[in-house]
Amino acid sequence: MAAISGRELAISDGSLFEMLNEIFQGDPRPQDFDITFNPDVEGSQTNKCRDLLIGFQESPTLERGALLADRLQKVTDNRSGIGLLFLLHGKQGLKERVVVSRFPTDQAILAEVDSDGLAVEFLEQVFIKRLSAYKALMLEHGSPRDGFWSGVATDRQAGRSGEHISEYWLRDFLNADFTETPAAGTKRLAAALKKAIKINPNLDVKGQIASASSLAPTAFDGKTISIDDFCNHFGFNQSAKDTIKSQLSKPGLFLKKFKFDPAEFKKIAPYRTVELNTGAILTAPNDEFEEVFTAVSSADGQVEYTTRGRVNDQRLAKK
Repeated sequence: MAAISGRELAISDGSLFEMLNEIFQGDPRPQDFDITFNPDVEGSQTNKCRDLLIGFQESPTLERGALLADRLQKVTDNRSGIGLLFLLHGKQGLKERVVVSRFPTDQAILAEVDSDGLAVEFLEQVFIKRLSAYKALMLEHGSPRDGFWSGVATDRQAGRSGEHISEYWLRDFLNADFTETPAAGTKRLAAALKKAIKINPNLDVKGQIASASSLAPTAFDGKTISIDDFCNHFGFNQSAKDTIKSQLSKPGLFLKKFKFDPAEFKKIAPYRTVELNTGAILTAPNDEFEEVFTAVSSADGQVEYTTRGRVNDQRLAKK
């Protein structure tokens, strides 16, 4: 492993300070997500990474910072290479705020270790192009020892979506998980889709939502998304998005991240039904509908469905 070296950076008007200050002062954005530190394996309220962060907040020294850098180095995956870790501490209003940010050295910062320690040279032209490529964590509270149990994290190297958040950053380094439970987030999504497909009179919108619901368990199995990510993944038009968003208790929930749970999704929307103007009703498990029925559309808006199988049962029922 490469030797860990560090230095304190003076507050200045330079580009490096401007970049770090923007991260420190910035408000959460759609690609950020709420996290909560995990307790230890025995269930007690202790977390090693949180302890190190509180130690740094109380005494922001190079020695305290090096402990966090060492922890991160031991879990960083091979794709990331050598990086720079910035630790920022200060007041934000009446609250104490700590920000941890990791940059790949070949994207925004040039780091060299010489006999005098770590020398940092900011590359302005590269910075302008690649500002988004970093991982970060922000904690703030009036009483850090009591309140630093939850925060806001991001992985902007993963792109706009939260689907590919680095496991080593969230779970190995921070030993944290998404504040939103997979079951709660998935249930909210499924319920919003179910209500939206019922109230929107447009058949194209109904078709978009129904088709996406069939594909969702496979497309998002184990991935971290928001309802906005779900809509964008399937190319929903604005009418479909607005209808889904209107079914949420708060507009902000449209951007809230959660880990998709296929089993929970199937509980809320287990079956998909298509009703034709002929009176025919076709029903199949939601995630298998496209496999059970083959649809062929004609220019006049007619749709022909075909399927093949053995008769297992027949029954009379109310519509």
